[in-house]
Amino acid sequence: MLSPGNPRPSQNVSRTSALLRDLLTTDPRYRRQWRARAMRSRSDLSQAAVAKVVELYLWDSGERSESATSLARQLKDRISRALNGLSLSAQTLQWIIDAFGMDQNDQERLWEVFSGRAGHGGGGISHTLRRRREMIRRQCHRTVSLVERYTVGPDGAMLFRRTLHTIRAIEDGVDIYIFNHEPEADKIDVMHGGRIGRRYEYGEGLHSAEIILDSALLKFESTALEYRAHFTQGVSRLSEVRRTAFARVENIDMAVEFQGAAPRDAWWCVWDDQIGGTLVEEERTEIRNGIVRKYIPFIEETVTGFRWQW
Repeated sequence: MLSPGNPRPSQNVSRTSALLRDLLTTDPRYRRQWRARAMRSRSDLSQAAVAKVVELYLWDSGERSESATSLARQLKDRISRALNGLSLSAQTLQWIIDAFGMDQNDQERLWEVFSGRAGHGGGGISHTLRRRREMIRRQCHRTVSLVERYTVGPDGAMLFRRTLHTIRAIEDGVDIYIFNHEPEADKIDVMHGGRIGRRYEYGEGLHSAEIILDSALLKFESTALEYRAHFTQGVSRLSEVRRTAFARVENIDMAVEFQGAAPRDAWWCVWDDQIGGTLVEEERTEIRNGIVRKYIPFIEETVTGFRWQW
């Protein structure tokens, strides 16, 4: 686990608080613990119930005596400030992590954001976006797994992009997934899980298409999708592909296959914007049998992908 380190600026506190709220409300392992201690049945996060989980942990671990009569009130105020992004100490964060038994990936992710190291190691990549661009609709899902396969033709132009995608609803009634794609994609086929709906062109060169799910999802239900984007033939040679993630995307497997001569060099990259922007970091990657490939445990609020030189 990463070291908590010193107190961090408020921006890191607010981001860590947002991540804590997301984990506590969307992960069934953590959600069931505070819901079991909530005064009434509710779907929104109960800060008092979270405080109770922490209180019981402190008593059980012997870190606080059960005779400390003011502990409940102190914890409620402290947890409220932490979850609302007003203040969050390393000690409070550690208490919440330990009280809920958070797994190693979630622990590392929280400490990365809290310490300001998000996007720089630790397995996952997060919070490198300089700004959020316009979205067609509010995102109502999280990604459980994502497999992206790009195929580049002998002339260096993109042929198609194939995606295997498992999503989980974070509210009732999720019936549409918005697929954001490259401007050159002229046809999109849905092979499994839904059918194509309306297509949009908006903002600064952004393109997307609706995938209407076979059936609407209830909160915490999941579904698998498979879809393919076909690209206009004759466009200029590509030198990069990018995948944007706003909310958390887990278990990402990206690869680019070159059907002709492979590029001279290739890099795995992280950017601060969907279009243009600045490289945050890059890592030279091996081209094996005409393919570059990368697995990432999670990405969030970032843009990742490959670039290459012919």
